This record gives sequence, C-alpha cells and structure tokens, in this order.
Amino acid sequence: MERTVISDFRLIPRIETFPRVVSFAQTTLGRITILAAFGLGFRYFSPNLLSAMSFTLLLALMTFMPERRRFILAIVPILAVLPTYREPLLLGLNLMVIALGIFLYWCATRRPKSWFGQRPVAVLLIGFTVLMLFACAATPRSLPYSILWDLVGLIASYFWFIGYSVIDRSSKPARDLTLELATYRPIWGSTNTPFPKGAAYLRRIEAQNSEQLAVVQLKGLKLLAWAIMLAAFQVSWMGFFHGYLQIPTSDQALTMSVQGTPFAWHLCWESQILAFFEIILTFTIFGHRFIAACRMAGFNALRNTYRPLSSTTITEFFNRFYYYFKELLVDFFFYPTFFRYWKGHKRLRMIFATFAAAFFGNSLYHLMRDWQIVRDYGLWRAIANYQVLFFYNAILATGLCISQLRNRGPKPTGFFRRRILPVFGVGFFYCMLNVFEADERMYPLVEHLKYLAGLFFIHF
Repeated sequence: MERTVISDFRLIPRIETFPRVVSFAQTTLGRITILAAFGLGFRYFSPNLLSAMSFTLLLALMTFMPERRRFILAIVPILAVLPTYREPLLLGLNLMVIALGIFLYWCATRRPKSWFGQRPVAVLLIGFTVLMLFACAATPRSLPYSILWDLVGLIASYFWFIGYSVIDRSSKPARDLTLELATYRPIWGSTNTPFPKGAAYLRRIEAQNSEQLAVVQLKGLKLLAWAIMLAAFQVSWMGFFHGYLQIPTSDQALTMSVQGTPFAWHLCWESQILAFFEIILTFTIFGHRFIAACRMAGFNALRNTYRPLSSTTITEFFNRFYYYFKELLVDFFFYPTFFRYWKGHKRLRMIFATFAAAFFGNSLYHLMRDWQIVRDYGLWRAIANYQVLFFYNAILATGLCISQLRNRGPKPTGFFRRRILPVFGVGFFYCMLNVFEADERMYPLVEHLKYLAGLFFIHF
C-alpha cells in the first residue's frame, strides 16, 4: 500500500480525473473560476495587465460561446497585424501574406492533382528562395530593397503555418477556412514552429462538448501551474549556480576558451552539464505556456516537452524534447523523402530521410528564421557563418540514424543496462552536442572543437 501511495503521488493532482471537479468546471461559476485562475497565472508571463486581461476575455468568449470558437480564433491573425496601422506598407504586406496563405490553401484543396497540389511544400520553398535571391540582388537602402526584405521576413514568420495548411488537402475550404486562418497567428502564441501543428491536427483534438472542454481546460490550468513553478525554479537555479556558486555559463566558458584564458576543467564540465539542464528548462517553460493556453481555448494538444530525461535513445529524446519541431521536420522533410526515394533499400531509405529532416530541414529552418543575417551579410557569407549549425545538425542526424538502427536490434536485459546506462548515454551525447548550440554564431567551428577537446584535456 505504501509503495502504491508513493508511486501515485503528484505535486499537482490530476484534477481532470475527479468527477466532482469536472462537473463543477461545467457550471457557470466553475468556468469563471477556471478562467480567473488561468488569467492570474498567465499574468506571470504577460508583459502587462491589459494584455493578460484581453487574452482572458477572448478565452472567456470561446468558453461561453464554443460554437463561435473558430470564428474568434480566425479574427485574431487580423487583429494581430492591426497595431502596424501606422506603417501602411507593413500592414499591407501582412494582410497580403495572410491572403496569399488562404489562396494557396484553396488551390491545394480544390486542385490536389495539379502541379502545386502534388508538391505544395516544394513549390513554397522554391518560391521563398527566389524571393530571397531577388532581395539579395536589390540595391541596398532602396524602396524595392526594403519591400522585398520586409516581405521575406513576413513570409519566413508565416511559412510553416502556411505549409501545414497546404498539406492539409482533405479539408473542405468552405467549412474549415476559419480554423486554417486561426493557425497563421494562433491566439496562444508560438515560435516560428507551429504550436500545435496545423488545422488538421486542431480538428482532431478540439473539444466537442461541455465535458470535454472542462477536462481540457483543467489540464491547461495544470500545465500553466507547472510552467510557473518551473519558471520560478529556473530563477532560483540560475541564482544559485551562476550567482552564488559562480559557475560560468557555457557561453562564458566558450568565450574564455577562445580568448586563450579557459576556466578550470571542472568549471567547464560543470557549465556544460548545467547548460544541458537549462536548455531543457527553457524549452519546457515556453512550451508549457503555449500548450496551456491552447488547451484553455478548447484543444487537447500534446505537450511540447515531456519527460526528456527518461529517454533511453537519442531518437526518443529528440521526440520528447521539442515535439512540435520534430513533427515539423518529419512532416515536411522525413515523410516526403522516405516515401519517395530508395524504396528498395530499407536502411539507406531511413538514413537518407533522417538526414533530409535533421540535417537539411533543420538547417533550412534556421536559415529562414534568421533571414536578417542573410540580409546583413549576404547569402554566401551567411551560409559560411552557419558552419557550427551545419556541424551540429550533421552530428545530430548521425546520432539519430545510429539510434534508429540500434533500436531494431535485441533489447538489453537488466534494469541497469536497459534503463540507467542508456539514460546517461543519451544525456552525455546531448550534453556534448550542446557545445555547438550557439545561436549567436560568434566563433568559427574550430573554436568550438578546441573547447570540446579541452574538456578531455586535449589541446591544439
């Protein structure tokens, strides 16, 4: 009995499984209580009180008028661009990109056998590449230069959202156009990676009745509570390790190594291990915040980060750490490659598709996300500036391939060999891979390699 009680203990109870709580959440008072609690919690992450109140009001409208949920979500992308009214050109370009996405969605669904309907993502990528090349060729500081680069930036921010809509060929535009539009600027927030992935996924996970909505909203409230707790823990973590104990961050350790005055070996190892946990914390917090709001809107979306430290394979960690980015790479790069090439060679087929996703797709995603670097330095210098990213993606793709091939073999026996050793091995791989996790791209690849070698007392 004691073992059962301990194993069932949860810091935040599973209130969505309590019948009385679910029944209360379906009442008017219960809905108001949940909305008020969520609004107060959301204020922790909101820049100001007005934005938190506005967001809570929209959630309230969708809660008490679920039949209008899709319409409310659909007008958010339009409302989101209206604050740019003082810049008519930017406002016009925003509305044009949204209209372009709807038009492409209509083309893909009404003409699925056309050249665009069969290869919509490839056409989008080619079109974006051509647009960027025109922008690179434009005369700097001219009006065409400004317009083209503004357009590049806007399309880059909408690209994967539009991409998900055009690969959703089975939907009916007349019925689902509002939900497609809602995904372009989701009310719950997102990075350049859609959270969650597209309208087709939203249709599958949407609450269909009052009970389902109550359960989903209770789960959203719980997830927001987790995000707040983890954010508070992160502040204490950073203050204790990097403030009180004076352990350098991984960026500081790398900088000192480049300057020729590296920290002591144990401090470098400590900073690298801490960085591994810190990046997990960061991704967990912002992912929980987005998905919590998505659930409050009535969609039972999966978490973005879910127990990555329990992963026993490199592939499993990649799936658990940043789920929606992994899904983006799989949907846009892995599956199209896997089902089209090397059909007679199973292993080669898997390896080729994995590199298409984890190396090519991953690299392309970050180049598109950081389009300002291409604008400021030129295309070829920008690509050269991404040498660390390319190396990171190559090692990641190789690790994923090895993990997938090994996963097909016999499973190890014994708890230590089956659970403990693989978990530490996966953690060590990603801890070392994080040496090349550098968004700033301040130093060339050789400096990262020198720092990595220094961790093992090798100096060159």
